[in-house]
Amino acid sequence: MVISKNIYLADDDWDDVEFFKDALNEITFGFHLTISSNGQELLDKLHNSCLLPDIIFIDLNMPIMDGFEALSLIKTDEVLNSIPTVIYSTSSNMNHITKAYELGASSYFKKPSDFKSLKNELEKVLLIDWKNFIQSIE
Repeated sequence: MVISKNIYLADDDWDDVEFFKDALNEITFGFHLTISSNGQELLDKLHNSCLLPDIIFIDLNMPIMDGFEALSLIKTDEVLNSIPTVIYSTSSNMNHITKAYELGASSYFKKPSDFKSLKNELEKVLLIDWKNFIQSIE
């Protein structure tokens, strides 16, 4: 079981959002999930929040502002750049994966098609001690 987390998710596919929420319900106790349907909405919520998230999940393909642009703006923002940011996308294109890491993504995982795989992947990501993990690779 994962301890309580403040999680932000940017994804415009509401079926994927519900799938994500259902998986979180099975692996975390007392999480708070803030959902945005595009990168601009995500950034607006981040800038207007009193409590920053423990982790951000971003889909790549969204309207208004895509995941790459949102990731880039987060990682160049002095207040937001230390928040672990995970790309959560249907794309397994190596160019997308490389670009995400070049822009500062903490991790990248392809949206699984089955619930058990999603739950396992989310649990792995949420159990990482990002502060020490990030410090160890710098």
